[in-house]
Amino acid sequence: MKRAGKVVLCLLAVALAAYLLLIDYPALMATLNGAGEAGGSAEVLNAESSSGTVPEEDDEKADDADASATGAESLETQAAAMEEELEALYQQCEATSVALCLDQISALVYTDVYPALSDAGDTGTVVFTNSWLTGDNGRIQTSEFNRMVSAGWSYAVGGDSTLELTGTQEEIVVAWQARLETYLERIRVRSGVRPTIYCFREGEYLPDYDEILESLGFTAIQYYPEDAAEDDGEGALLKTVGIPISEETQADEVLDELRAYPGAVLVTQVTNETQVEYFLDLIEELKESDTVTITSFDAAAEAASDKEQQALRAKILEKEAVLEALEAQIDE
Repeated sequence: MKRAGKVVLCLLAVALAAYLLLIDYPALMATLNGAGEAGGSAEVLNAESSSGTVPEEDDEKADDADASATGAESLETQAAAMEEELEALYQQCEATSVALCLDQISALVYTDVYPALSDAGDTGTVVFTNSWLTGDNGRIQTSEFNRMVSAGWSYAVGGDSTLELTGTQEEIVVAWQARLETYLERIRVRSGVRPTIYCFREGEYLPDYDEILESLGFTAIQYYPEDAAEDDGEGALLKTVGIPISEETQADEVLDELRAYPGAVLVTQVTNETQVEYFLDLIEELKESDTVTITSFDAAAEAASDKEQQALRAKILEKEAVLEALEAQIDE
């Protein structure tokens, strides 16, 4: 009986195991299939890793490289076209007329600068400043001054760097006019001339002075770029911009300024031999550029008033800025 019971229990155990196996078979198969897929994916990834990069990344990098090459080519094309436009505009530019103003009527202007410029066929403008007169110690003698004027040199009067006007603007204008009228009379008595050109010091100019100068018979003035910004553009005076020259000034710097201000005036003072030598060397270098012509003050002022040339040079400066920006992008 016990033996028969054991047999029955064994049969029940086998039946239960078979039943459980049938119930979990789908889950078991799913598990086995999942393991197989995971293994396949691993093999693919291993294959891709062994080849170096993922195919999609390769395509993206190739596209970026093509776009970069196309962009660089486009910038270079634009730059080349801009260079052609500028070359055509350069051909339309007239040589820049430049006047030479020598401040403080130093004796060296007659002994050193005047002969050198005369040998080259050039002239300049001597400027009475700081209340100095011909014949004063260290200044041009009256007879020398007359000789220069006969040779085509012009003369101007300027401000006083030793005099600081203070007060309200109205008081400053009144004091400025009184000082100028007194100085003009002293020049007339000593040298026998009355200047009709006024050369402003940097920061001296006020639009109120235009009417005063016209009433005193002046025909032209020289001021500086920052002064020109305050000018209302009215009146009959010819106006030109001054470019200060020192022993540190380089020729290429001056040429850059002259491109923006045709008909400008180079303003300097020569109170020692070093300044004389540097000034004359600079003028020679500027003339070698073939874009500069030394002329009289009046001729330079008239050139500065040429609206067509002003517009042309403004366009050139604008396009040069664009070209510079393009070249910077290409270099990146």
